Amino acid sequence: MAEDLQNNKHYTKMTRLIFVILYSLSLIGHNGYSQAKKKVNRDSINWEKENTNWEKYIFTQKEFVNKIQISKKDSVMSLYSSMQKECRIFGYNKPNKNSKKMILLSIWTFDVKGNPSNCKYGSYYDTSSMDDMELKYIGKDNSFIKAALMKNAIKVSTIYFENKWVEFVID
Repeated sequence: MAEDLQNNKHYTKMTRLIFVILYSLSLIGHNGYSQAKKKVNRDSINWEKENTNWEKYIFTQKEFVNKIQISKKDSVMSLYSSMQKECRIFGYNKPNKNSKKMILLSIWTFDVKGNPSNCKYGSYYDTSSMDDMELKYIGKDNSFIKAALMKNAIKVSTIYFENKWVEFVID
């Protein structure tokens, strides 16, 4: 029995050692994106330049796409992050994808951390992380949804989202 106890302690030490080695190896740089090595997070910008048709490839199946939900009751626009559903939604200054990017909702850390897209009102994983701010539906403008960005219940700006990234829901 003492021998079994001794073997068990040896096994536990070996398991810990293997775990530490594997964990250390996982921290060593690799060819993927790494934010730890960079002072300025340019991953999102570089990724977008390298993947000009990103919408075609990322958002292929509707059941895996997260959309901003507009409440029919109070017009509040909500997006809840989900690692099972992809999301990269920009809000623009005008109803035009080439206009200034005002806000970004994304599940990707390289999009959110440090606001690399330089959105005036920031980059967020979901609407619940927008401190003291909320989005309210105002109306439609061609292929865009018009929203009011509210801060402490005061309208700060008008932001436009593409129709394809929003859906109305019944509360």
